[in-house]
Amino acid sequence: MEIWVGRIVLAAIMGFILGVSTDRSISTTRTYTITCMVAALLTIVSNEFYKNLTFPWYSDPGRLSAQIISAIGFIGTGLIWMAEDKQSSGLSLAASLWITAILGILIGAGLQQAMILATFLVIIVFWFSDSLIRYKNYLWKIFMGKDKIKKGE
Repeated sequence: MEIWVGRIVLAAIMGFILGVSTDRSISTTRTYTITCMVAALLTIVSNEFYKNLTFPWYSDPGRLSAQIISAIGFIGTGLIWMAEDKQSSGLSLAASLWITAILGILIGAGLQQAMILATFLVIIVFWFSDSLIRYKNYLWKIFMGKDKIKKGE
């Protein structure tokens, strides 16, 4: 029982860290935290439920965990919007929510080492991607005298 509680608390902490590192709003942080916790909880339930079955051909703990990915895909689809000028938004939020759910699955399955490495890499991408894009645009403006890259260049 203590292991389950520890995993759920760890999922809440990881979801909170990812939510804070992507956006400073309370609702985004809450969404990431809840997503990671629910994914971990459902994975724990899936693993523990199938441990009680004595029939080996019925034992497939991945079934419930696989539904997490389907649910996040459905939610992620609702987060992606196409504007009238054919510009899309919400892709990074949907992808971030997807990786948060996967981290929750890793925590629920007891794969903390993989989760720590993945969290570290995701946070690096979150923190440094904006800086790298701004720096690239700055260099492009200096060397080419242009603000944006035109299509086909």
